[in-house]
Amino acid sequence: MVGCTKERGLSEVIGFLMIVSLLTILFSMYLIYVVPIQGRDAEISHMKYITQEFIGLKADIDGLIINNKINLPIARSFELGTLSSVGSGALSILPVSSFIEASGTLMVNEQNDYLNIMINGSMVNLSGLPPVVSPPISNPILELTCNSSDMCPSTPINFTISDRFYNITTQERYSINNTTVDIVITYPNKTTYFTGNASLTIPGYQSSYDLILQTFSNTAEKPLIAQKTLVENLTFPCNLTYNILKDNALFPNNSTDYYLINPSEATPVDLYTPHTITTKVAEYPPRIGSLQYESNNRYWVNQNLLYEMGGLFLSQPVDGGSSVTLIPSIALTPIQNISQDPDPEYYLKVSINNIRIIDTEDISGSVSAQVFTKVDKINQNLINGTDITSNFGTPASSSALWKMREGDEPNARAVWLQFLSDDDRINSSYYFDSAKTADSDQMNVTIQLWKRAFDQIKTITNKTLSSSVENQENKDFTGWLYIFRMSKNTNNALPYSANIVIGENAKNRISGDCPAIITDATQSSICENTVKNYLDNPGGSEFILDYRDSEVSLVMQSGAL
Repeated sequence: MVGCTKERGLSEVIGFLMIVSLLTILFSMYLIYVVPIQGRDAEISHMKYITQEFIGLKADIDGLIINNKINLPIARSFELGTLSSVGSGALSILPVSSFIEASGTLMVNEQNDYLNIMINGSMVNLSGLPPVVSPPISNPILELTCNSSDMCPSTPINFTISDRFYNITTQERYSINNTTVDIVITYPNKTTYFTGNASLTIPGYQSSYDLILQTFSNTAEKPLIAQKTLVENLTFPCNLTYNILKDNALFPNNSTDYYLINPSEATPVDLYTPHTITTKVAEYPPRIGSLQYESNNRYWVNQNLLYEMGGLFLSQPVDGGSSVTLIPSIALTPIQNISQDPDPEYYLKVSINNIRIIDTEDISGSVSAQVFTKVDKINQNLINGTDITSNFGTPASSSALWKMREGDEPNARAVWLQFLSDDDRINSSYYFDSAKTADSDQMNVTIQLWKRAFDQIKTITNKTLSSSVENQENKDFTGWLYIFRMSKNTNNALPYSANIVIGENAKNRISGDCPAIITDATQSSICENTVKNYLDNPGGSEFILDYRDSEVSLVMQSGAL
């Protein structure tokens, strides 16, 4: 019909547009609702994974220290982002359909807090003892001059340490040195058709010399017990150095240098006398270091993990939430004196593992990071300290290496652990810049978290003691801990601190001047003086103090290919 408009196929077009619109709506809903949920789930899973890696790192460090493994590296991998460790979703083939990956940063000693320790116990100043190496060795790095195989060292070097006699000498060593001779055969009359080559091996040997350390029993017969090679394949003449303090064959206890020259078995028991010492020998107390992970999440709340002195702390910067995942390496346990019968006495054993991280390094991004951990030094019941207290900002007039009496016998009456949060106004050279502004909020949050850790230690201790000690009338240790935190004037250095004092009379002697939370600067000064007076004269019964000071190195590198 003329003038009639044909609309054939219009329904198909409308249907197609409706399908496209429906798919667009579904895809939009997927992007708006499903992708963020996937991203949130991935970030939650990743934070759980990071937490488990930190727990594993703590176990690695504790295992190295407990087993006394020095300079043995252990590697652990940390996935810093989400997409490197978890899946993305069903539509991840389309870039816009995948959630945006989160990233994170691993930092060593970004937060470098302080720990001041005061101990009243039975100890000896090692710097006042004569060396027990015979003859005395003033310099443990021995200089050796070797002119020939029979004059190496040119001056004999031998010495006695405890019940062992040591001698440094050379030893001849033989090795096979076969000589190969090539022979050209021509026969007859150099005819080219009868020529050839042959090799003849002549057996032989050659001698070389090694520098060795011989170990003898320090008896009249001096039988040889062992020997170890110090330097192989000597060439003469030569000059060598040998540090006896770094030789685990001589000093297997891996303690500090001076103590290695003065082993415990050579320290007479009657030299141990009561002393009160503090580890603050410089302008400020020693730093303990930390390993920290800061997340950069996009769908889930940001969370930070902090490993410090064996403890693991979790915080959420947005809402200020925080928790103690693992308590620091401080433990109190009852020890039964089995020698007393039929009514054995219980002693309190206080174990403190002061783990200090000594590196500074950061890695950020979404790739994996390799962390290599090794223990550089373990000092058992050895404290670098002074018996003269000084104010913050002023170094001690003198310091020495103090050794506590070891064994399963009581050796201390009181211990004060004072944790002080990092102060940005103190630089690496211990200079206090009063022109800078202190981050009071961060410092205050840190000590609140550490006080909470001390409270958990007390709770665990009370449960352990109440369930372990059968005869409660014999000895009740539940009141031997007192915990408080205090704030000074923020114009001063290190204004915030969390404190735990251990001793039989600690609570009775301290609680009056040191309430659980101190916010007044004047009251803080009164409390500090009360605690120091208590440490000087604690009274009460002794307990067993097992103190370890460990230096740990953390080396990080990117694990991305």
